[in-house]
Amino acid sequence: MFASINPISCSSIAAGLCLFAFLLVIKRQRADRKQETIRIRALQLKIDAALQDDCHDASREAFSTSLKTAHLTTELQFPRLQSLAKIDKQPPEKYKILSKLASQGMGAEEIASILEISRIEAGQLLSLCNMAKCGQ
Repeated sequence: MFASINPISCSSIAAGLCLFAFLLVIKRQRADRKQETIRIRALQLKIDAALQDDCHDASREAFSTSLKTAHLTTELQFPRLQSLAKIDKQPPEKYKILSKLASQGMGAEEIASILEISRIEAGQLLSLCNMAKCGQ
């Protein structure tokens, strides 16, 4: 039965089948491309609608306000957190000198002139130094 088939007709049948398969692949690719184009257009419409939506302005403002409040709170807490981190550190040299001068019986005016600070600041520092001694 196969002996009667002409080789030329066999190759033409094979070429026809290849052409048919090729056309099916191209048709499938076009259909997929069309579906992707429709999907991209739908997504583009959703994005445009979301960008033009005015009802979210209130939530955007609320978020912006919350963000500013959080930033301000962080800025206000930062010095306190720094001071808590420095609890174990030694007092500055100025306070050590002030304590030694006060223990020698010097007054606020003398200490202020030595440390080159105002008399009021020296008086306040002396008061703090005395309170610290009473607390120990």
